[in-house]
Amino acid sequence: MIFIGERHQLAVWPGTVALLRCDRHIFLIKAYPHLIKKISQMKNKFLLACIVGLLSASTMYGRTAAETGYAGVIRDFIDSHMTSNFKKLKSIMSDNSVLKLPRGEKVLVQEKDDLVSMMKKDAGTQQNCQSGYEVLAKSDAMVIARVDFNYENCTQHDYLIIEKNERQDWKITQVCKMFEDIKTPLNSDNSVVAKN
Repeated sequence: MIFIGERHQLAVWPGTVALLRCDRHIFLIKAYPHLIKKISQMKNKFLLACIVGLLSASTMYGRTAAETGYAGVIRDFIDSHMTSNFKKLKSIMSDNSVLKLPRGEKVLVQEKDDLVSMMKKDAGTQQNCQSGYEVLAKSDAMVIARVDFNYENCTQHDYLIIEKNERQDWKITQVCKMFEDIKTPLNSDNSVVAKN
């Protein structure tokens, strides 16, 4: 007697007949040597099909389509800044990406490798701020987003240029970092002065 599942039994007598019992029904089958092998193969194929179906469903619904695209890159950028995760920053920036930072009348430019190595030195540092982002403009090939990091006494705005590369992956190509004071002082002539 061979058990196939909880409710199925197969009894085979060599060279004569086979008896297949399923729940309340009993089937008398002419004995074929390949019958047991075929049932076993069907069972394996069914199990494999179920596993493939479950994996497909879990990957399709694991992340929304937008998150796997540019929104996922923006969230990873925020996470890398908040936790000093240099590996995540390195993975979302293109090879020739730059950070631009205004200092007085000059613009400082840092390349990807410099940014990653600076963040690597600060690995494990947690930022004490709130974060959020807004997509300012988007197309099928490029997205411009503003990421805000709100500290106690100032707000840091990072403007991200995100583009699709040759492999159709979204990568950050440029970051422009600006600071805004919470309380902006006014001169006597009512002109605005920034404290950068």
